[in-house]
Amino acid sequence: MSCIVWNARGLGNQRAFRELKRLIVEKDPHLLFLSETRMREYNCRRWKEWLNFMGMFVVNCEGKKGGLMLLWKNTIEVTIKSFSSGHIDSIVKDGEKIWRFMGFYGNPDARRRKDSWILMKRLTGISELKDLPWLMGGDFNELCHQNEKKGGRPRSEVQMDEFRTTVDACELREIYGEGDFFTWVNMRNGEDAIWEKLDSYLSNLSWRLLYPAAISENLEFYSSNHRALQLIWSRNGDGGRHI
Repeated sequence: MSCIVWNARGLGNQRAFRELKRLIVEKDPHLLFLSETRMREYNCRRWKEWLNFMGMFVVNCEGKKGGLMLLWKNTIEVTIKSFSSGHIDSIVKDGEKIWRFMGFYGNPDARRRKDSWILMKRLTGISELKDLPWLMGGDFNELCHQNEKKGGRPRSEVQMDEFRTTVDACELREIYGEGDFFTWVNMRNGEDAIWEKLDSYLSNLSWRLLYPAAISENLEFYSSNHRALQLIWSRNGDGGRHI
């Protein structure tokens, strides 16, 4: 059983949609969270059938910016709990196991990124959800440490500290991915190239205890400037649901 999160950087052209289909065929995720789709719900009503998913929930883009999408297979049950331009919060039922999945998209405007951390902390405190095992994944648009950036000017220490403080306050910890370390590139070459680790999975202790063998992998870019990130939470024989 697996999940993929990916900042698709727009899905309104044939090449991007073709790359999305290739990603799904190659990795066969049971849960797929897409950010920066730059799409509206009426443009993708048939996507779940075309992409062989059972369920779909869309947060419309604003103009030509943003847009979120969550898709899932019939091997799990998903209930949407809340959403905004920066998140989709859901309850996942995987056989007898019930947990929380949140796809997250940090504000791309550094001046407004505090709003994302306020949102994250507010969502942490929702009484009916706060005791559930919790997995969060997506493009946070922020770093935790300077070594998560190569090229360009150093990241603001204040910005990184605000992100670290928020993750700690939410009692989350990163699930480190195998594969190439940096998840975003500015698409330039030589001395102008900048690489950053903006995308990741976070989880609380009860989720890690629920799926102790879970592993994450940083995949290809698939036409975007962000890598897709896959997390395999269970396989045949490890206590997960067999598929």
